[in-house]
Amino acid sequence: MPVQMQRVGFGEYLPDLPSIANPGLTMAKNTVTDSAGYSGISGLSNLSAFSALSSRARGATAVVDRAGNPYNFVGTDTKLYRLFDSTFDASRTTGGVYNAVEDTRWEFATFGDIVIAVNPNDDSQYYTLGTSTEFAQLGNTTSTAPRAAHIGVVGSFLFLGNTFDSVNGLAENAIHWSAIADPFNFPTLGSDAAVAVQSDRQVLEGAGGAVQAVVAGSEVGAIFQERSIWRADYRGGDVVFQLNKVDPLRGLLIPGLAVPFGRQIFYLAEEGFHLFDYSSSQPIGRDRVDRTFLADVDTAYLDRVSAVADPDSQRIWVSYPGSGNTDGTPNKLLIYDWGLNRWSHGELTVEFLAEVAPAGVTLDSAGTVADPDAVDTAGLSSFDARIAGYGARKLGAYDTSHRLSDFSGIALDATLETGRREMTPGYRSLVSSARPIVESVDPTVQVSGTSKSVAGASFGPVRTVDPNGNCSLRSDGRFHAFRVNLDGGFTNAVGMDIQFQRSAAR
Repeated sequence: MPVQMQRVGFGEYLPDLPSIANPGLTMAKNTVTDSAGYSGISGLSNLSAFSALSSRARGATAVVDRAGNPYNFVGTDTKLYRLFDSTFDASRTTGGVYNAVEDTRWEFATFGDIVIAVNPNDDSQYYTLGTSTEFAQLGNTTSTAPRAAHIGVVGSFLFLGNTFDSVNGLAENAIHWSAIADPFNFPTLGSDAAVAVQSDRQVLEGAGGAVQAVVAGSEVGAIFQERSIWRADYRGGDVVFQLNKVDPLRGLLIPGLAVPFGRQIFYLAEEGFHLFDYSSSQPIGRDRVDRTFLADVDTAYLDRVSAVADPDSQRIWVSYPGSGNTDGTPNKLLIYDWGLNRWSHGELTVEFLAEVAPAGVTLDSAGTVADPDAVDTAGLSSFDARIAGYGARKLGAYDTSHRLSDFSGIALDATLETGRREMTPGYRSLVSSARPIVESVDPTVQVSGTSKSVAGASFGPVRTVDPNGNCSLRSDGRFHAFRVNLDGGFTNAVGMDIQFQRSAAR
């Protein structure tokens, strides 16, 4: 039989599909998708300006103020920290240490120059950028904000969800919003003062369960319960917000896994991953990654799951404790590219994913050995005091040493593995070589050949590429799968050119 060549592209990562019926990849480890195929990712690198926290991160945010100054805020079990040019304990000075214990998380929201932090066990806290040195209880001389598990800013209102106050007690299915344009003002409910400033509280009817997230919009917000999704539209007047239950049967499975981007929200329901456009939900993980993720995530540690939208790309990263984790420490990544509507995954130990605002250096900054020219000529007006908008915030994480880091560390080794395919449909084939189409590194290749669909894949020895970029292989079978191993640092993996011929009948 004549030798044939077939180009096998590295298609979608589709681990939910059986290998025998998978037109894409069963593994895309330590990669992100790009328009041509896949690129590699790097590990964590500590941001040297910041020292370690006292314990693990339980929630974090990054803020750039109006003057361009970068701030990072993070909460642990007992403290709130501000990371600006160093790591500073910004915990409250009255009220004792915080009580974010067991499976408790911190959530943050920014209202103008005010950073607000909540967890269900402590009074809601605020910090004024450029003025405060520590957090303090959110409120004014006549009112204080309730405690809350979740927070968001909808239009000109601060929203709190899953609340506790001294009058109503614990109300997991309630939301409470502040006075218009004033996050410090929570007047007595139903009073003339509350009506005048449009502050109110609403218990969400039905069997939706606890509020799991409040996601900010412009003049519209989304409230996720365990089994329902609500849309909040600002109307003003006596109504203030019109609340519509837009999905009565689907909610948010894990707090922290509702990530806004553009005009949509990425979230995880009980049956899998979806995009919500404030009106309806579209499944994006079905027959792709849903079953794989839900089977792998350690349900004893759902509070350790974190997710963030990468400010510099169209990707959402999810970190979670999967199989092989140690004491619930997240060890797996799932990455969704919403521009390409494709997935990939990774294996990296990460304590908590977060946006990062590195300590900025401009021409006005003091000179250093590494950057001796970092000072403007004396007497000239500053023209670059604001740090660059693009890249001012970027993807980062807290590592297991409780250090703030970004993803600029050592490039991670990657693996791409195809589903099993018939090179000659209906017949056996003898595969003789593969030429990976990869930039920047020389990969190695393994092949698995099986005679029956019920047989599991068993990959042969690792083969290196020759000077012409070919890997010599010898595998006879009806079904073949290919594994491409990529040392850290590759920039693009497109596919492979496979040489084979139809085998003689046996």
